[in-house]
Amino acid sequence: MLNKMQQSEKRNRAEANKNICGSMYGKNVFCAVTGKISRKKGFTLAETLIVIAIIGIIASIVTPMLFGTTSDAELKAAWKKSYSDLSQVTQLIAVDNGGTLAGAFPGDVAGSEDLKNAFASKLNIIKDCSGTSTYGGTGNGGSEEGCWHSAADWKYLYGSAAGISNTPGLILNNGTLVRIYMKQSDCGSDAGDYTRCGVIHIDVNGFKKPNIIGKDIFAMSIVSNALFAEGSRNLNDSSITCIEGSTYITNKGYGCSAKYLYE
Repeated sequence: MLNKMQQSEKRNRAEANKNICGSMYGKNVFCAVTGKISRKKGFTLAETLIVIAIIGIIASIVTPMLFGTTSDAELKAAWKKSYSDLSQVTQLIAVDNGGTLAGAFPGDVAGSEDLKNAFASKLNIIKDCSGTSTYGGTGNGGSEEGCWHSAADWKYLYGSAAGISNTPGLILNNGTLVRIYMKQSDCGSDAGDYTRCGVIHIDVNGFKKPNIIGKDIFAMSIVSNALFAEGSRNLNDSSITCIEGSTYITNKGYGCSAKYLYE
């Protein structure tokens, strides 16, 4: 009689385990461990730790895959939005200066501060950082004044630190960091198959990581009345400068700006 009761109890336990784990019972590691445990009257400390360890391993594998993908998509979307906004502002500044930026901010590199002020007047900003005297400012530059990363805190895509920024900069009300500098005030600086006035770098999620060019930091050329994403028009070809995982020195990440903008 006792044997029949024991056999019945054993069958009930097996059926319960089968319902929980389905067809994977006996093959799946988690089910195999918990199946053995369930045939006992209770959990030992060692068994509990094994189950917790298995859950932790699964979580460590799945979580980065889920949230990493989402983060990349959000950064690309923020880049596209920032590019659109800054393009509109560039056009407005050109209109204010007779339809072109050429000659509007004289002094070549020293015209950077005035160019930054023009952008600041048309953007919603929470901080304005003056560049050094080289860039026409009276301050210490974006890195020192808190509008851009310090020397070692932002990197090229291949891994090396990008260096300090002495250019003027801004922080927008959505947290985006902006650094602006003029190259030639006549907009005649060679760049691929066009000429440009200057350059804008942005970090679309502010001081939050990864702070890598081609990930959350993107670049644009300022032309006479528009912006061109770096990586377009034969400047910083993405096949050379936007290669995931490459540590080659040409892989600085600039080409990712155009690549992700037009995906």
